[in-house]
Amino acid sequence: MKKIILFLSATLSLSLAATDAQIKKFYEETFKEQLNKPTLKILKREKVEGSDFEAVVISLESDKMKIEDMIFTKGDIIVPDIIDLKKNISYKQSYEVKKMLEQKQEFSKKALNELKKEKMLISLGDSKKPLVYIFSDPECPYCRMHLKNVRNDLKTHQIKLILTPVHGLSAFEKSALIYKEIKKAKNDEDKIKILEKYYSEKLPSYTEKSEKGFNVSKKEVEEVVKLYQKYNSLGLSAVPMILEAK
Repeated sequence: MKKIILFLSATLSLSLAATDAQIKKFYEETFKEQLNKPTLKILKREKVEGSDFEAVVISLESDKMKIEDMIFTKGDIIVPDIIDLKKNISYKQSYEVKKMLEQKQEFSKKALNELKKEKMLISLGDSKKPLVYIFSDPECPYCRMHLKNVRNDLKTHQIKLILTPVHGLSAFEKSALIYKEIKKAKNDEDKIKILEKYYSEKLPSYTEKSEKGFNVSKKEVEEVVKLYQKYNSLGLSAVPMILEAK
């Protein structure tokens, strides 16, 4: 998928047309050898304020994947981004940030209802303080950075952690072990030490073909997989994801 996106950006400027039909034809012909029967949809077109360019939101789909992107067109020219030096903004970046916030808002509405009855929560902190839910993964570098501040965060908030790995089987196994061991923890500090143990970069990840996994049952791993699938189906797309309880 990453190769497709990189190739997508590199070939945008080769298009000779800016109409819906010509953009559609260009993409479908360009990716027909890499994707099985790719189809392109124009989702939205609008004028870029203060310029002669038009922003076009596109969706490239096949049986293997779906990519939504924004391109910019002026006459017979297509470019992957417009950077306004006076305003110091990237129009594509602004679009992606806006889209991310909209996705988070939509996910929050659905997930908060489910979280009220969720059993697989790791609770930390004073229940009288404002509550935040955090979706996390022991092999995610940003989640590891976030965990380093957890003691400080607990000074102002209570935290309920939900382990929804996105980094493969070893991350699911580590999560299952965290859920298993944390049941015996007597206090927050015990829980944090267990989290730090399995979030550590020193604890190896592995590929299923080359190495043995961690000592955890298939059933315990499946519980974490189902947890991830549940929230992924509600729109969880990245971790750490932080939601404030209302």
